[in-house]
Amino acid sequence: YFMGPRGMARHQRPLIDETDVILLVGNRTNQNGTDSWKLLPKGAQIIHLDIDGQEVGRNYEALRLVGDAKLTLQALTEALRKRDLGKRKSARAALEGRIAEGRRRHEAEAKAMVHSDASPIRPERVMGELDKILTPNHIVVADASYSSIWSANFLHARKNGQRFLSPRGMAGLGWGLPMAIGAKLARPDAPVFCLAGDGGFAHVWSELETARRNGLPVVLAVLNNQILGYQKDAEDVIFGDHTSAVFFEPVDHAMIARACGCRGIRIERAQDIAPALKEGFASNEVAVLDIVTDPAARPPITSFEGHFE
Repeated sequence: YFMGPRGMARHQRPLIDETDVILLVGNRTNQNGTDSWKLLPKGAQIIHLDIDGQEVGRNYEALRLVGDAKLTLQALTEALRKRDLGKRKSARAALEGRIAEGRRRHEAEAKAMVHSDASPIRPERVMGELDKILTPNHIVVADASYSSIWSANFLHARKNGQRFLSPRGMAGLGWGLPMAIGAKLARPDAPVFCLAGDGGFAHVWSELETARRNGLPVVLAVLNNQILGYQKDAEDVIFGDHTSAVFFEPVDHAMIARACGCRGIRIERAQDIAPALKEGFASNEVAVLDIVTDPAARPPITSFEGHFE
């Protein structure tokens, strides 16, 4: 039963701890992917499916399946359908109830922030406004670090196969804008949105000129909190304090966008988010939404501290 993005919702952890069999599909069982090797229970039977044989069973002993994920899962589904699954219906119903209750608690915690008018702006409000206007045709790109976690927790797919691209195991900080440009190049008919922090955007803002020169309009929202949030939190957990290097001086990214010949929109009030998103997508230009956000905001994570132990 699908519970959502792995390890990114608090209600998942108790269910995973009780699991007898875990099927990993295309997962890298590295430190980040397993919460410093604490996510998967020791007594569980693990089945690991990946097209790359070197990834299968890399860090955990597992029943190893090497093949295309879609075709292999179809074959497994057909094999299971031939067995009597009636006795499992009650267990599934109980599991569905627990997951639904966990999601209700999670949504209740996030609801106030999704509708918050606070200044600086809460990222949850940004995600809530974005989720309202996304269509099945949108391609959503998230930069590394907290941007990926915000998008994974708050954005919903409208159809099977909708594209949500994040750099899990593929890239690091700063991949967002270049990936969005690549997505638009590959799918010029699709509206492309990118979410990035000011730290990631600082690595690659010069690529705005690349996108403009090649006529590849994308909409980029920069969560401008003048801080490397993930880095700061990691340093606080490991050392009990953080260095001054995690902070930035104020930067107006909308002015940078305009200097590159792109549309730049500065957003300092929550009520201006939705109009700015609509303007960005309607403009058919490379558009940067510079959103001044709360530096204390942290996305929901199952066990943040485990990533740094």
